[in-house]
Formats: sequence, structure tokens, C-alpha cells
Amino acid sequence: MRPISREQLDREAGCSNGPDLVAELRRRGLDFPCTRSKKQDRDLFDRYTGVYYLTDKDRRRLNDWMRRRAAGKGLS
Repeated sequence: MRPISREQLDREAGCSNGPDLVAELRRRGLDFPCTRSKKQDRDLFDRYTGVYYLTDKDRRRLNDWMRRRAAGKGLS
């Protein structure tokens, strides 16, 4: 429910390909935007890291989905 990096998403969702998970959530109607910022890696090369976050609309949709799922109605 907070902004999350790809690496954190992999750990928390138990997946190894967070961007694919995000793509699937987007196909299912979520916006799930990503902000990118320039960082330097340990070798001082510039890298662009992304942080995913949910919009207010995404949060409402996910809460609705979780209620329907708990009631046995699935995702739509």
C-alpha cells in the first residue's frame, strides 16, 4: 500500500519478475504508475530506478476486488 521498488515488489509478492506482475495488473485495469529517478550504482554508473505506486483509484479498485474475492466473486 506504499510506493515500492521492483526489488521490494519481488520480495513482498513472492515473485521474480515484478514488471511482469505490474503489466498483468495494468491489463486488469490498474494504472500502477512508476516514477523513475537517476541513481548511481556502486561503480558510479548512472542507473534509473523505478518506484511503483497505486493511485487512489487503484486503491479503491483493489479494495473492491478484495471484498469480492472474500465473498467468492473473483476479479472483474
